[in-house]
Amino acid sequence: MNKLTALALAALLSSTAEAQTSDLVFFTDDGARFTLVVDGDVKNAAPASRVVATGIRNESPVIMVRFEDASIPQIRKPGYFPLGKEYTTMITTNKKGERVLRPTGEAELGTAAKAEPEKPKPAHFVEDRPASEPAMIQGDVAVDGVKQTTTVTVVEEDGADVQGVNMNMGVNGVGINMSIGVTDGTGTGTARTTTTRTTTTTTTTTTGTTGTSAMRVEAPKPVPAPEPYRMPGYTGPIGCAMPMSGTELADIRKSIESKSFEETKLTLAKQVARDRCFSADQVKSILSVFSFEESKLDFAKFAYDRTHDKGNYYKVSDAFTFESSMEELNEFIQSR
Repeated sequence: MNKLTALALAALLSSTAEAQTSDLVFFTDDGARFTLVVDGDVKNAAPASRVVATGIRNESPVIMVRFEDASIPQIRKPGYFPLGKEYTTMITTNKKGERVLRPTGEAELGTAAKAEPEKPKPAHFVEDRPASEPAMIQGDVAVDGVKQTTTVTVVEEDGADVQGVNMNMGVNGVGINMSIGVTDGTGTGTARTTTTRTTTTTTTTTTGTTGTSAMRVEAPKPVPAPEPYRMPGYTGPIGCAMPMSGTELADIRKSIESKSFEETKLTLAKQVARDRCFSADQVKSILSVFSFEESKLDFAKFAYDRTHDKGNYYKVSDAFTFESSMEELNEFIQSR
């Protein structure tokens, strides 16, 4: 008898132990999708950013996480999850840039299933109307400057093969009503009913002809164009929109001065000038970077059409040493 009792108790304890399981919840903090494998058993058919594995009977399962992105190394770690609870683990990245498993909490079994959030309705979701609620159709028609608003309510009732049409129209306050009904000949049916409501609104801004919908659309107000830049105190001809800032000019001069050869300096100066706007004083400042008169004259001609205050270009002549250069520049300007 004692042996039978011991065997029964052992069997009871064994069945109780086998009945206990744990649930595992794994998720990524950055939304990366993965496949969860527990003791060689794949828990999700398609990669996901959150996976719930239920019915785990091993307290020390081997966890493997295979990422959908093949460039991310997979994780393979033994875990310890005492039976009888639900454990949540976050898959995150440590300071070394490695993916790691980080436990975040535990709860009663089934908590993950209960906590599934309700799916939100679409932003513009509209419930279907009940079968007993009539359908309403509304439209606006402009008749000789008078806006007619017509609302049609349709009510359908079961129990008869009856067809009916009820029309109600109003023009400038005069109502016209017309009803047509066709029954099945038995005289026992209930007709379908159509109700029309017309609201007349007089307006002086909406015009049209009979049967034509009218809509008033206000034209957008024109945006005034910005005032063009004018150099303070200058009223002469303008060659470009707005001269560059003093800081940009200093950077350009520094870059040109860093070149060793005169030809390289001139090439760089022209390259910079192609998409910029100068003042006459700024052109004069750049000319001082060159050593040869020929280079100065070449750049002065090139920069003329890219100068805001072209009427002040006489100031550029001060950068030349020879009068012949000044005369050649003046002839160039006169020919433009």
